[in-house]
Amino acid sequence: MGGSPAPVEVPPGYEGIAPPPGDEEEGGQGFKKVLTALDLTMIGVGSIVGSGIFVMSGQAAALYAGPAVVVSFAISGLACIVYAMSFAELAAAYPTAGSAYSYTKVAFGRFPSWIVGWALVSEYMFGISVITVGWSGYFCALMRHIGWGLPKSISTPPLNFDSGHIPSLSGSYVNLPAVILILLVSVVVVIGARESASSVTAMVLVKVTVIVMFVLFGIGYIDTENWDPFVPEPADGTFGEFGWSGVLRASSVIFFAYVGFDAVTTGAGECIHPQRDLPIAIFSSLGIVTLLYCSTSLVLTGMLHYSKLMVPDPLSVAVDAHDGLRWLSPILACAVVVGLPSGVLCGVYSMSRIFYIMAEDMLLPTPFRDLHPAFRTPYLATIICGLCAAVLAGSLPVNVIGELCSMGTLLAFGTVSYAVIRLRETDPDVPRPFKVPFCPYLPAAGVLLALAQTLFLPFVTWVRMGVWLLAGVGIYLWYGAQGGKGDAYERIWK
Repeated sequence: MGGSPAPVEVPPGYEGIAPPPGDEEEGGQGFKKVLTALDLTMIGVGSIVGSGIFVMSGQAAALYAGPAVVVSFAISGLACIVYAMSFAELAAAYPTAGSAYSYTKVAFGRFPSWIVGWALVSEYMFGISVITVGWSGYFCALMRHIGWGLPKSISTPPLNFDSGHIPSLSGSYVNLPAVILILLVSVVVVIGARESASSVTAMVLVKVTVIVMFVLFGIGYIDTENWDPFVPEPADGTFGEFGWSGVLRASSVIFFAYVGFDAVTTGAGECIHPQRDLPIAIFSSLGIVTLLYCSTSLVLTGMLHYSKLMVPDPLSVAVDAHDGLRWLSPILACAVVVGLPSGVLCGVYSMSRIFYIMAEDMLLPTPFRDLHPAFRTPYLATIICGLCAAVLAGSLPVNVIGELCSMGTLLAFGTVSYAVIRLRETDPDVPRPFKVPFCPYLPAAGVLLALAQTLFLPFVTWVRMGVWLLAGVGIYLWYGAQGGKGDAYERIWK
């Protein structure tokens, strides 16, 4: 940290996290400083708008909430505003590529930061997989429109899970389109942040345009009888399956649809003016997406009865159900095929940066922090991220992956909310260009909201996330703890 112009003392645990100063072209962590507020907003919108609206909107309506899925999106959006305030304060005060992982390290130490970092890995890895599975559904629909339909044996996942979460073989070999997409996007991310941001901007414009078209043209085909009842009653009284408990469960299941505004903070190391631009990008991307989600889900359930939306491409199915609107179906499928990869790109970008900063802190092997000599990007971390996500996307159905993504996200967001309270007490002198209002009450509400939303997730999701976290603890004890000093307690907690 030598030569740093920071006017305040670096707090304990912050050493090695804050990027040392660099010139206009080179970030302190070896990254090029090239990203603006618009770039970060496009990264945020590109990462958020994905299979959450193009895929999970239909599945959440069909399984949990019915037409009231619009209320579920609104609940998650309001919760995200609370979380976003905490992210905005910490991103402006501690601009670093580590996102929630780095904030947790500053506030709580080494081991808790590893747990949150491992949860972030699940957030991005599972999120990438969900998007690619959804993209595969629309890609196959587009191929059918032009007469080149793909066989299900290479375009659907080999594993299925019934309502009791019992796995079974589907007869398929692999979801090949999903695998190919992830691998191609990983190559783009290796090339560099500026090139990735330019690609994202183009894809975001395509996605937003087609969503607006769906809403504007779909309004004329709404049948209000599809909204009756707006909140369907549970058939057998099962908790979480329709009724208001279903609306709340849907808000938890689709919460990952809002994952993306936190991805903005992982670009801090490549942002030209992070203290100013990060809060702007976080709130801008979140506001744009909330409006898009609520309007799209309302029109979708009005165009087609929610019971018919348990498909990987619900928007296409809703359009095809109306003769006068079928002309939009190939345009919709084509736009989604072109635009949806932006979420994959943003996810791979963010996950590779998390791996990079964790390797900087000696929690992962050093190859994860190696930068490509020409592109100045963590290429090995990016390749590994892409390969792992490709395995998940090629083998698992979208609903299983989405629930795991939401669980990891809520764990990270709740911890970040509490970190704001902690750092206000332990590190009060750090300049905070943006401050969460009504602290500590609003951040405390974020902690409680995250806990409440996780409680509405299916029990089997808790079990799966528990296995994931135990695997993370094992990796930490095997490698990460050796990066500390002193006795076993200090190696784990300091």
